[in-house]
Amino acid sequence: MELNGKEYQLIASYLAGECTDQERRKVEQWIDQSHENKKRFQELRRIWQLSGEAVSSQDMEWNLDQEWNRLGKQINNQKAPSSSKNSEEKRYWSFRSSSIHSGTQKFIRIAAVFLVAGLFGMLSYQSWEQPQQKEPVLRQISTDNGQRANLTLADGTEVMLNADSELKLPQKFASDVREVHLDGEAYFKVSENEQKPFVVHSNGSIVRVLGTAFSVRAYPEEQQVQVVVEEGRVSFGQEKEAEDQRAILNRNELGTFDISTSTVATQKVEDIELYMSWREGYLKFEETKMSDVAKALERRYDVKIFFENSALKELELTSYLKSRSLRNVLDVITTSLEIEYQLDENKVTFMK
Repeated sequence: MELNGKEYQLIASYLAGECTDQERRKVEQWIDQSHENKKRFQELRRIWQLSGEAVSSQDMEWNLDQEWNRLGKQINNQKAPSSSKNSEEKRYWSFRSSSIHSGTQKFIRIAAVFLVAGLFGMLSYQSWEQPQQKEPVLRQISTDNGQRANLTLADGTEVMLNADSELKLPQKFASDVREVHLDGEAYFKVSENEQKPFVVHSNGSIVRVLGTAFSVRAYPEEQQVQVVVEEGRVSFGQEKEAEDQRAILNRNELGTFDISTSTVATQKVEDIELYMSWREGYLKFEETKMSDVAKALERRYDVKIFFENSALKELELTSYLKSRSLRNVLDVITTSLEIEYQLDENKVTFMK
């Protein structure tokens, strides 16, 4: 079992004693595969035990900053790192995450394993002791459905990661460029540095900036990459193209990279909230097919959407959905389209 975001969640469920027999066997087989796996599992179990004492929250939205600091202090008190890295590297990101449906202690403990151990790697003391490698080691930050994450990178760049997204970046940026890799959707407010451009790689496309604010949408299942500029200007195009051949996007402009043809189309954006509203937890649609609306709902509320028949997928919705309540949102959608819905736990079915 290769450890990725979902695998860390599986291990967290194992530690909570809430996985199925099949999932339990999968975890135990991975543990028995090697001494390294056993050692890693022991580290995760230790983080789990510490996080149980470090967190307590009953709110539907929670701030991980304080819990991260408290958890880190407990671990540091028990075992200090052997090498003296600077404080910037130890606190490489400040991180906050909000969950739509989960605010319990159990969820935050899962987040401690899923985010702290799996993605940040900052609690692995061995990584501090390893010699520097020639190729940069990319760190991975992931969000699941129903989650968003706010990050501040070491250079001061602010990033908001949307649901079902993944950001990869080096532990330390190179001397001449700041490069990250995105799968999913993220908003960037880049700290200005004329000597060190900020570059986002996603699905064969590249965005290059010096200092600006923009959003990138590049979900793997979609056949295009979208870039919307809120402030400043960016260059956008195919990774293999020369810089002077890429499109230039200014404020309130949208660039769409077609993956199949490797071409970029640009247009003026009249309503930027259609592309940016997710940052506030809202959803805004304008003549959007219900098949696309369903995907947005799944990411936003961590539910599964079904349609009674395929014709319903072709219906078009124009609406601004601000409610945090899934049921309220479904009421607005179905009233607008004169259809009905059935909600059963995390399953939604649209019907005539």
